[in-house]
Amino acid sequence: MKIFIVGAGGQARVVYDILSYDRSFEVIGFTDNILKRPNEKIFGKPVLGKHEIWPELYTKGVRATIVAVGDNNIRAQHFYKLKKLRFELVNAIHPNSSIAPSAKTGKGVVVSAGTIINTNAIIGDNCIVNTGAVVEHDCKIGNHVHIAPGVCIAGRTKIGEKSFIGIGSVVKEYLTIGRNVIVGAGSVVLDDVPDNVMVAGAPAVIKKGIIEK
Repeated sequence: MKIFIVGAGGQARVVYDILSYDRSFEVIGFTDNILKRPNEKIFGKPVLGKHEIWPELYTKGVRATIVAVGDNNIRAQHFYKLKKLRFELVNAIHPNSSIAPSAKTGKGVVVSAGTIINTNAIIGDNCIVNTGAVVEHDCKIGNHVHIAPGVCIAGRTKIGEKSFIGIGSVVKEYLTIGRNVIVGAGSVVLDDVPDNVMVAGAPAVIKKGIIEK
C-alpha cells in the first residue's frame, strides 16, 4: 500500500522508522507546510511539497496516510481534513510494542517502541503513545491524545481528547483527566483533573488555565 506521511519533523522520522518494519506499506514521501530546502529528503524519501498537494496525491492513486505531528491541535486538524478527502488513516505500530489482544486502537494511531497497552484498554483515533509508555488495563484514552515517553498510566483511568501527558509522568488508577489538559513532565497525578488546565508537580496541581483551540 502506498502511503505518505504528514509532517517532516522529528515525529515524522519516528513514524517512518516504525512503518519501515511493515512490508505492506510503501512510504512515497512526506508533506509539510514548512519546506526547509529544495529537494529535501528524509531517509532517502522526498518531501513532496506542502499539504495543499493532498488532493493531487489522491488522484494519483495514493489512498493512505498518517499524521506525524506532535502538537495535538494541529494533528487533529490534519486528521479531519484528510478524512474528508477520503484518505485511509493507518496505524503505525512498532513490532517491539506490546498490545493486549483485548485492547482496542482507533485510526491513525502511533505506538512506539517499548510501549505496553494492557488488557481492555481503549486508544482513540489519531493518538500518539510514545516510547516506553505504559497504558494499563481498562484505561480509556480519547482522540488526539499524546502520551509522551516513559509515562505510566494506572488502570481504569480516563483521559479526554487532545490532552498531553508529559514525559515520565505517573497517573494514579481510577482517575479522570479532562480534555485539552497538559500534564507537565515528571508529574505525579493523584486526583482528577478538569478540562482546559495545565497541571504539574508531585503531587500535580493546577498551574494555569488553557484556552481550547
